[in-house]
Amino acid sequence: MSFRVKTILGIAFIEIVMLMALTFSAMSFLSESNERQLLQRANSTAEMFVHAAKDAMISTDIATLNDLVREFMTVEDIVYIKVMRGEKELSSMGEPSILERGMSEDFSLNTVNDGIFDTRRQVVSSGVYYGTIDIGFEVSEINSMLVNAQKSIIGIASVEVILVAIFSFFLGTYLTKSLVKLIEAANTVSEQGPGYQINDKSQDELGDVARAFDDMSRQLEKSYRDLTQARSEAEQANESKSRFLATMSHEIRTPMNGVLGILNILEESKLTPEQKKLVNTATESGQFLLSIINDILDFTRMESNTLRLEHRPFDFRHCVESVVATFLPAAKAQALEISCTIDGTVPSNVCGDENRVKQVLHNLIGNAIKFTKNGSVSVQIHAADLESTHAEITCKIIDTGIGISRNAMDFLFDEFTMADQTYSRSHEGSGLGLAICKRLCELMDGHIEVESTPSIGSTFSFSIRLELAKQHIGTPPKSPTDLKLNVSDVSILVAEDNRANQLVIQEMFKKLNLSMDIAENGQRALEMIAQYHYDLIFMDISMPKLDGMETCRAIRKNSDPVVSQIPIIALTAHSLAGDREKFLDAGMDDYLAKPVRLSQLIEKINLFLGDDSGNSSHKVTRSEPSIKSSQSSNDTANQGEHVNLELVDETILEQMIEDTSADVLPMLIEHYLEESQERLNKIYQAMDEKNKETLEFESHTLGSSSLALGNRVLSNLARKIEHLCIENEVEQAYKLKDELNDLAEKSLAALAYRKKQGFIEPAG
Repeated sequence: MSFRVKTILGIAFIEIVMLMALTFSAMSFLSESNERQLLQRANSTAEMFVHAAKDAMISTDIATLNDLVREFMTVEDIVYIKVMRGEKELSSMGEPSILERGMSEDFSLNTVNDGIFDTRRQVVSSGVYYGTIDIGFEVSEINSMLVNAQKSIIGIASVEVILVAIFSFFLGTYLTKSLVKLIEAANTVSEQGPGYQINDKSQDELGDVARAFDDMSRQLEKSYRDLTQARSEAEQANESKSRFLATMSHEIRTPMNGVLGILNILEESKLTPEQKKLVNTATESGQFLLSIINDILDFTRMESNTLRLEHRPFDFRHCVESVVATFLPAAKAQALEISCTIDGTVPSNVCGDENRVKQVLHNLIGNAIKFTKNGSVSVQIHAADLESTHAEITCKIIDTGIGISRNAMDFLFDEFTMADQTYSRSHEGSGLGLAICKRLCELMDGHIEVESTPSIGSTFSFSIRLELAKQHIGTPPKSPTDLKLNVSDVSILVAEDNRANQLVIQEMFKKLNLSMDIAENGQRALEMIAQYHYDLIFMDISMPKLDGMETCRAIRKNSDPVVSQIPIIALTAHSLAGDREKFLDAGMDDYLAKPVRLSQLIEKINLFLGDDSGNSSHKVTRSEPSIKSSQSSNDTANQGEHVNLELVDETILEQMIEDTSADVLPMLIEHYLEESQERLNKIYQAMDEKNKETLEFESHTLGSSSLALGNRVLSNLARKIEHLCIENEVEQAYKLKDELNDLAEKSLAALAYRKKQGFIEPAG
């Protein structure tokens, strides 16, 4: 709405309100004035008639009464007079229809409903009642006068509103004329640049505003020219700086590579201990200088927008694990615990720039180890599906190092800056690492942030958005030394209710030549602990009768200290935020995410029962890279006509072959197929009966077993149903019955078909 319209409507509104108030007041005054006059005339006339007729009524002089009635009927506005003694009429005059109607005395104009104002007087003398006198007065003239007055007032008010609207129109046009010029001038400046002039010569306040605008436009034009020139000079200087840095970096890196090559040759030659020490120091210094040069090169490419990310398929899980593995020696040298947890929701096969992902991880993990004197460095990764083709992956690097001050956090991701800017800083670097990490995350549609408390530690978090790869990406086989078990002759209890998972774990322990017992629920686990001695317990979380956390609390409360202090490791498919803390608060020492890998079992057994287990508690598992089996690459070419083998995660099956054997896997799949069908029937029944508790428990178990044997898509849907139950969105979970039925049928059929194709032991 324009200013002119607002002006017109505003003035008109005020005028209409005032005129309505004036009209209402005038009509009220006229009505009250006429009413007072009517009441005064009616009362005086009635009193005069009573006074004149009193003696005639006492003496019952009918002739005199008739004369008085005829005489008073000549008075203006009187329409009838009736003299009554009880039920007997002594005298009356007026229209018969009026005299015969029922009389109702009126006290104001508001009570008149038949056009006649009725008044009644009683004739009383010395306390003796002689009768009543009714007199009626015509009020039509008064009403007519009020209606005419109302029409006249409304007519005058309407004319005044029209005149005010016309005046408002011209006033608004005058006021907005200069404003319209200002708006047009502002639009011209925004489109063509400053310098435009209005040149308004009027001498009022609006003219002053226009002249002020002209002055501002002239100043902006001058400033704009100066700024354009300064910007051009700055861009030229920045381009020269970038060219210089790039040239010098290349020029330095070329001889530095030669220096490092010579140092490597020297390391292979026969040197004295002192010479080896000098060569090692020179090599480390050269590598450090080379890393700074590489950072500068990356930064200059980012500034000039010439850095391009690759878009190739790679195994994200292996990418993370390989980076973490490179820091194991450094962490061990500093007596630090380093761990890596990769959530089950994190995809393996993605498309993107693997080297840049490694660069971000390398920078952040390297900083965490550099600034952590004692304690641990933990890498935690989870993912959220954005859509069917992309995933948002979030990585957290948590350390117990020196932390970062609040002041340093403000410029932490700026170029050429470090948290410690003093000359005495103890950690060297270019100050570009975090700035480059930030730029790389932004290039991958993500962001990076930090939370830190001095002397407590820091948490760096970054999120990136990666496309899901359609084809399977293999991972290199791991060294046999990674699977070395450092214990023997130990007794282990596994509490697990899922039959398929029981068989998988049994085969893993059989491969390790370790004895183990299975408890199908928490209650049975407590009974077995009371009868037998166990060195270590692997505890599933979701079990019937007594879940894992309740069972753990019961063990910790045991009066026997040998029993209460048994190490307990959670086996869980839970991946919600805060689950890890809940497991540890319940008294568990550590946890493993399902599906469990053989390497993880070995790691935890060595951790708690090996020679150095006394120094470890509450550790987080580090996932190992998957083993690529020698499965023929043309498996998918031999699919059945109606079977979708993409519903089977080949990587999980290959890992399962490595953890157990190719001969055992078909049996595990057969048990899983039978158990899953029974579990699906329970889920469908729970959905029909709207049984939230059963649906949550069964979908959790289905998700766990499906993921363990390669039905990842089915596992994700089961997890979704479970989470909907947990979040009390049960109606949404019930609506997924048809989708679950269709996906389960296809997934189980695909796995059954895959089993018929057979499995091959990995080479080597």
